[in-house]
Amino acid sequence: MNKTRTIICSIAIASMGLASLPSFAQPRAEARQDLREGRQDKREATRDIREGRRDLRQADTPREAREARQDIREGQRDRRDARRDTREARQDLRYYNARSAEFRRGARLPLYLNNRTYVVNDWRGHRLTAPPRGYHWVQVGPDYVLVAITTGIIASLILSQ
Repeated sequence: MNKTRTIICSIAIASMGLASLPSFAQPRAEARQDLREGRQDKREATRDIREGRRDLRQADTPREAREARQDIREGQRDRRDARRDTREARQDLRYYNARSAEFRRGARLPLYLNNRTYVVNDWRGHRLTAPPRGYHWVQVGPDYVLVAITTGIIASLILSQ
């Protein structure tokens, strides 16, 4: 009786744990989609600004020129909004860890992490080993990734508990 109860409880706990796994991956996928949409919106706004400037050069009457200037201002506003949305989506992507499929030995570090903001200069303070020449540590949330400086290839991963 006691063994049966233990087995049933174990199965129930395991099923709850597995059911929650997709929910961890979902925000990252949504952030990537938001990033793609923000970039697309920015391209469209830039295209609208170019068209407005072309219309302004070709305007024959003051009214056409005024409308072209208004189109340019709207395009600039849209581009500013798209930039802000893209920046927010990038921030959403940053606050995750290195446990996804894109972080594995031999893969390239994602471009949004390949900047000085995430490089760990004080590797002793983070209790890491000294990086070999040509490599540096990059912090991804609570995890650390050893990356080749020139190529961005991942050499090692240290996942926190």
